[in-house]
Amino acid sequence: NSVTTVLVPGGEPSVLSDYCREKCGVVLGRGIGDLQGRAFRVAHMGHVNAPMVFGVLGAIEMALEALAIPHGRGGLEAAVEYLGREVRP
Repeated sequence: NSVTTVLVPGGEPSVLSDYCREKCGVVLGRGIGDLQGRAFRVAHMGHVNAPMVFGVLGAIEMALEALAIPHGRGGLEAAVEYLGREVRP
């Protein structure tokens, strides 16, 4: 059980979190402590499978694009490629 924290330089993570929740049904945690207002958190606790990861990554990339928050592209595509190689039948 763990959480990944993602910094959002030049953007407002609460707007990103709100978009993901309202438009995609994906709930992101907000930054806490020193990261409050600077980051969001993605929980991956308990049973998490590849389609769940794809859904979260897709929602985040969609929100970043829709909100014009500067970001690298291709996270979802990279996850599909990686898991396609590593998760064998």
